[in-house]
Amino acid sequence: MKRLVQIFATAVLIVGNLVHAAEWPTKTITFFQPYGPGTNLDSITRFLAERMGTEFKVPIVVENKAGANGVIGTEMVARMPADGYTFLFTGPGHFTNEVLMSKVPFDPIKDFKPVARLASVMLVLVVPKASPFNSVKDIVEYAKKNPGKVSYASAGSGSAQHLSAAGFSAATGVSLLHVPYKTQAQATTDTIGGQVDFTFAALTTAGAQIKAGNLRALAVTGPRRTQSLPDLPTVAESGYPGYEFFSFNAVFVSAATPDEIVRKFSDSLAVLVKTPRFLELSRLQGFEIDFADSTAWAAMMTSERKKWADLIRTSGAKLE
Repeated sequence: MKRLVQIFATAVLIVGNLVHAAEWPTKTITFFQPYGPGTNLDSITRFLAERMGTEFKVPIVVENKAGANGVIGTEMVARMPADGYTFLFTGPGHFTNEVLMSKVPFDPIKDFKPVARLASVMLVLVVPKASPFNSVKDIVEYAKKNPGKVSYASAGSGSAQHLSAAGFSAATGVSLLHVPYKTQAQATTDTIGGQVDFTFAALTTAGAQIKAGNLRALAVTGPRRTQSLPDLPTVAESGYPGYEFFSFNAVFVSAATPDEIVRKFSDSLAVLVKTPRFLELSRLQGFEIDFADSTAWAAMMTSERKKWADLIRTSGAKLE
């Protein structure tokens, strides 16, 4: 009898979820970001919020919940009702924090369901306009003669800026001084002001300052040049073959969210990332469209987790 009750309860839950998924959405959806504004992630999230709100005929709001290197906003989504009205737009911190910190209040795989990977993001190495460094080689040669004297800014320990610079340090054999900030925008501002020697920044954050002449771009971190700055070499082309760094932008939802909602959301994203306006956004912001739907992205979870954990360990990045 007890077994029959359990089967009946499960059937009721499944039917209820199917009905809910068929009706979804009927109210405001929230896109949470666990980082500050002014990033590629922020631009992509707001672009998609506007267009998906029109498609789904419900309001979509974007909230930046920065703090603790992304842990605060990520935990909020993990604890939200699994009803398809709260989505997490995030980056590598989703996987790196569990390695950088002694403990995080969620499991990046068990507590979330993958919805889609949207883009890969290369960064650009920038220095202040008055910097004596005119090439990547200039930075490396000076740092070798002056260990620990060349400083770089990041959006916090374990951020893409930190990991790209830590990998750069390991690849070039130089010792650098890490200066962490709360947001990428703050890190860029102090690089412009000369408080630090350089930073690895997203083009969304640094592009206007590069055009204005307040920052000088020396190289990009990807395996190939960016379509936004085609004349700018990669770090590898600058004399350090083998170095490359790509961040990612992706979407997750709390683990118990009905699969039908996840598929519907993922299918909508698959169409939007192919539109001319999203292609233009990628060109302007300097990111590479790198879409994987919910099924494909889910299949990558174990390897992604290992990839980012290995990157931290080999780069020597530490929480500071």
